[in-house]
Amino acid sequence: MFESKPNQNGDVHREFALNRREMLSRVGGGFGQLALLSLLTAEGINPQRAMGIEIDPQRPLAVRPPHFPASAKSVIFLFMDGGPSHIDTFDPKPKVNEYAGKILPASIKRAPTPMGVQENPILASPRTWTNYGESGLPVSEWYRHVGECVDDIAFIRSCWADGLNHVGSVCQMNTGSILAGRPSLGAWTTYGLGSENQDLPAFVVMLDNDKEPPGGSRVWGTGFMPATFQGTRLLNGKEPILHLANPESLNERQQRQKVDFVNQLNREHLKTRAGESELEARIAAYELAFRMQSEAPVAIDLAQETAETQELYGLNEKETAAFGRN
Repeated sequence: MFESKPNQNGDVHREFALNRREMLSRVGGGFGQLALLSLLTAEGINPQRAMGIEIDPQRPLAVRPPHFPASAKSVIFLFMDGGPSHIDTFDPKPKVNEYAGKILPASIKRAPTPMGVQENPILASPRTWTNYGESGLPVSEWYRHVGECVDDIAFIRSCWADGLNHVGSVCQMNTGSILAGRPSLGAWTTYGLGSENQDLPAFVVMLDNDKEPPGGSRVWGTGFMPATFQGTRLLNGKEPILHLANPESLNERQQRQKVDFVNQLNREHLKTRAGESELEARIAAYELAFRMQSEAPVAIDLAQETAETQELYGLNEKETAAFGRN
């Protein structure tokens, strides 16, 4: 299918071909969509909210209001892949010691395992437990200091996973599915709320070492959503964000001209490929990277923090330094 457009003289000519996906997209945005909006309004449904969040292609990370009033100002999400078992920390299982050295009876459903260990005898837990706080929640001897503030912590013991191994379970924890292709928690948050700072990535990923978690980048990817909302990984070392600094032969003005020219070419290319989220993300990424060249080095330079703050981060202790730098 070809799209017809008038030229400067008013003559209509076929400018470029539309692929099948773009043709269906444009047809679907005609009278059928008008009818749908009318039906939604008649049912008392906000059409704009029902049709999804409006994203400005020029400012995809602009701040957007939440669906509901926020009850928290900020959230720190730490995902401990390969961390200590729940039955060794905050969730004692008395039956574990009761069945120690024995095979689980038939009355207890056997969980499928990837290594075929359903018939192995149960190992006793060596942990000792103490009930802390007004809530009386049990905490093992490994976390005595955590026990002192246990009343300020919410423990969720109803979580479970469908995955048989780390890859599927880690993916489900971060995306809601054991299979690749779903947006991550950070991508959904960025898509729904945007960012107050347009000069830094809205969603960053900080690993405590150079090794990726099981499943790799899918746990901070965007799945079927536009690639603009994927996480930006920060690396360890002197250059947390690769290729951010200009070469010595290129000044700021020349870099600005280069980015403008590349973006102009990309936008011309995008006109014939509407809906290509990766290309839209590339254009936004070039602009963000240019702004980050001046903002990011300051934001991630821990040397500018006070000695007291660096001490709180644990930068002076070998065991906590890597985590503190994140």
